[in-house]
Formats: sequence, C-alpha cells, structure tokens
Amino acid sequence: MGKYRERIVGIDLGTTNSAIAYVDAKGHAVNIPNKLGDVLTPSVVQIGSDRRIFVGREACENASKNPDRTATNIKRDIGEKLYRDPLGGREFSPEALSALILKQLVLDARKEIGPVREAVITVPAYFGDTKRKATEDAGRIAGLSVVDVLNEPTAAALAHAFGEYIGRGGSSEQFDVATVAATVPNTTLVFDLGGGTFDVTVIRIDSNNFEVLATGGEVRLGGIDFDERLLGAFCDEFTRRFGVDPRDDPGSTIRIRSTCELAKRALTERMQTVIMAEHLGRKLSIPISRGQFEELTSDLVTRMQMSTEMLLEDAMLTWDRIDTALLVGGSTRMPCIAQMLELISGKEPVMAAAPEEIVSHGAAIHAAIIQLNRGQPITALNEREAEELEIAKPLDPDDSDSDMDPIFDESVAEAVKSVQLGNVNAHSLGVVVRSPRENRIVHARIIHRNTPLPSVRTKIFGTEAANQTTVRLPVMEGESRDPAACTYVGECVIDKLPDHLPQGSPVEVTFTFDPSGRLRVRAMELSNNVAAEVEIVRNSGFEKKEISSMAENLTKLMEADE
Repeated sequence: MGKYRERIVGIDLGTTNSAIAYVDAKGHAVNIPNKLGDVLTPSVVQIGSDRRIFVGREACENASKNPDRTATNIKRDIGEKLYRDPLGGREFSPEALSALILKQLVLDARKEIGPVREAVITVPAYFGDTKRKATEDAGRIAGLSVVDVLNEPTAAALAHAFGEYIGRGGSSEQFDVATVAATVPNTTLVFDLGGGTFDVTVIRIDSNNFEVLATGGEVRLGGIDFDERLLGAFCDEFTRRFGVDPRDDPGSTIRIRSTCELAKRALTERMQTVIMAEHLGRKLSIPISRGQFEELTSDLVTRMQMSTEMLLEDAMLTWDRIDTALLVGGSTRMPCIAQMLELISGKEPVMAAAPEEIVSHGAAIHAAIIQLNRGQPITALNEREAEELEIAKPLDPDDSDSDMDPIFDESVAEAVKSVQLGNVNAHSLGVVVRSPRENRIVHARIIHRNTPLPSVRTKIFGTEAANQTTVRLPVMEGESRDPAACTYVGECVIDKLPDHLPQGSPVEVTFTFDPSGRLRVRAMELSNNVAAEVEIVRNSGFEKKEISSMAENLTKLMEADE
C-alpha cells in the first residue's frame, strides 16, 4: 500500500453553479475542471426514469424535456424538510440533492488530484444555523468530512488579498516576508450577488489579519430573481397576444427562463436585445432594452441598496472609511449593480478577478490554512485504488513521510499558517422570556448580530411567578421580538429552585459564543446561586445512522454512472 498526501479542498456550493478548488505548491488557488472540462458545474440534478443520476450540464440540457425530474436552485430550499417539488413522483431532501452535486464534484476532482475526503464548504454569510448545518449534512451525505463552513464574502476577500499580492509583483518565494496582502490596512466592502443569494460584508484586512466587521444580506435574492422579471414580462405579453400562458407548462417555462437568462447576460454588454421563444407552436419575439430591464428590476436593486446602507450603520462606518468595494458573484456583472454602488458610495467598485470562481478560491485557501496548521495528512492507497484514480504508481510502503514531496513549498506554508481570520455572528441569539412592561412573551436578544467572535454577554431577568421551582429558557436565533419569527436552537433549564422564592427573583443569563459556532448558556438564580449550564451544540437535522445510510446509497448510485 502506498502513501499520498491528501489535500483539503474548497467547495463553493452555489445556487446556480458550483466549483471545487485547491491550493497548489506555489500558493495559487486552482479550480478543478469537471469531466466536461468546465470549472463551473451547474447546480442542477436530474433523476432519470431508470434512476440514473445526471448532474450539471447534462441535467440542464434535458431539463425542459423532463421538468418533473429536474431540481434547480436547490440551495434556496436547504434546511427545509423537503425540496419544493417531487422528482419523478419521489420526495427528496435538499441535503440529499445537494449531496449529489458535491459527490459529482468530488468524483471529478479525485481524477485530477487524487483522493478527496475533506472539504471547506462556503455558505452565504447571512445563512442561519439551520441552513449551515444542512449544508454540513449535504457534505457528509456526499462522503466528505466538512472541516469548516466558511462565509462566502470572507472567502472572496481572502482570495482577493492573495490576488492583490501577486498582482503587485509578489511571488511565492517572498510569501514569508510579505505575508498575504502586502498592502496597507484595507477595509473592504464585499458585495456578493450570486444566482440565488445576496451578501454584503465589511472586512478589515491588516497584513495577515482578516477581521469581519459586519455582515448582512438576503438568502432569497439573486440573479434568478432578475431572470424571473424578464420571464414574467415575456409571458405576460405572450398571454396578451395568444390567450395562453406559457407558465402553465413546466417545460416551456424552463426553456423561456433559459432564454431570458441569456437576454440578461446580453444586456450586460449591449443596450438592447431580443427575447425569442415559442409555446404550443406559437412564436413570439419581443425587444428589450437595458433601460426596460433596469426598470423591471429596480425594486430588487433598491433592496440591495438598503441592505448595504443598513450594514454600514451596523458597522458604525461611513463610506469614507471604506477603501474598496469589491464585486463578487456572476450577477454583479449587471451594470446596474456597479452604478448603484458608485452612486451611494462615491467610489468606483472593483470587479473581482473571475467573480464566479473567487469564492471557491477563498475556500481552498482557507482549507490550506487549516491543513497547514494541523499538519499535512497522509492517505494510504492500494494499487487498484491508485489505478482507478489515474494517479502515479504508489510509493513503496517503507517510504517515510519525510521522503515525500510536501503539498506546499516551505515559504508558502509559513505565510499561509500566519493568516488569522476574525468573524462575527450573522444573526442575534437570545432567550424567550415574559416582558413585564409589555405583558407578553418576547425574544430578548443577548448577543446581537454582527458581534465580534468570540463573545461573552450577560443579562439579568426575573422569575415569572412566586414560588417558582424551575426556570426554562428556550434559546432562539433571529432579530424579531416575536419568538414565532425566530429559530429555536436549544434550551437551558434550572431545576430545584429553593422554596418560597418571590416573583422577580434575579436570574443571570450568560451566553458564551465561540468562532466555531458553539454556544454555551449559563443561568444562575442570584439570591441562592442555583445554576445550570448547557452547551448547545446545534446538531444536524439527520442522525448519524441516517447520514451513513444516505451516503452509502449515494455512492452506489453515483459510481454506477461513472
């Protein structure tokens, strides 16, 4: 059995496209092409009538013929119990469908770089706990060990800093001197508009320190919403002229939506284009100008503008404190996005190099940081596995680790290990209590959103009734005072309180929240020092046995199609 060094990869699991990347020996993030030679794989899954699995471009090409067997925009449903529509009459969880995409990325990648078992997966910064855990579940179902879930804007800023360093004349041999950014301290606003989600994040970069100051956005706002506006305009006109609505037919809807997406891209380069499509043998061609498109979508841009301005308020920053406005995600190519940002900031935004790939690059860099800080793992393969993976002949079993070529050059390794990432929580955390002033049950926030992590916060409440023997504190995530509008994440209970406690006896509640997402809640009744403490490890939505069974079934399905 031979030994190979195994890389931790970075994966951008996107709404419309996904990508997988790694960091090479010289410190460059490299995307791994899929079996068709593309570095972006459409996040589309199709379940054939013969149970064959199609992922990516193949699934896209057959979508209009088999709309009831095709899943798109899966990321928007992640964390929900089921994907919005059955596929071929069967219901699937969004995690299982996402796992099919991840598994395909891994199957393609292992033929390029060898075994892939560990990954950093990115998520929108504004994802809540449920969606983050569901993303981890998808990775586990795909057979991956998810070593971290990284916010997409943080990944983009990290990759951009590496690119800036190289662009300013840096080289891998000088990484140990210049560290990562090789710039004066820089405060960057990362404006990330992907296919299905929108994030805006402020990050301060000072040499090798990356500190997230604030984050915001919307998990259901992205490029596909712009496509829908064109789809709606076309179908409304079709209905007016012919008396039938193409949206009543799923296959026609998919074809027209694809045409509208192409029109959107054309309007990025040109001032006018034509949307041409047919339904039930009737053809319609309508011209659309960039101005008309921007009028159709002006409210979407306004929502993004409001989120951006609110974010700066949260970070207590003004535009003169922002050095760079960085555009990330393919949808930021629309001219209206840069125009809006320049209008409100007075700064010309900077388009990221390869905006569709930069998030996966950042994930790969973060993966390299993790790998180098814990050592470079070794994977043992036998001859058959090595042949299947189409990699070099295994080394002699007696070869020592020291004889093997390292994954990273020494100078790169030293620089990458020095990178420090600081983050904030995207959503507030609190407890459910009765408000005496409002005389109703409320969500009392203890750690507010955009609080730097790690964080320790304390508040004092009073017991609700005289002679109370138990204090039960449901822990919630969200911004609303209404608990019903928030997400339940756990509970802390003080039992066996002393007899004859008066109403309003003080209870001190302390939240300790670490960067890995672990929340420790301590509650103490102060007059008698009776306390309870619980660590809320917000577990995934599936049990380990379920994950294992789903992973095994997925592997059989995918490898049968290879």
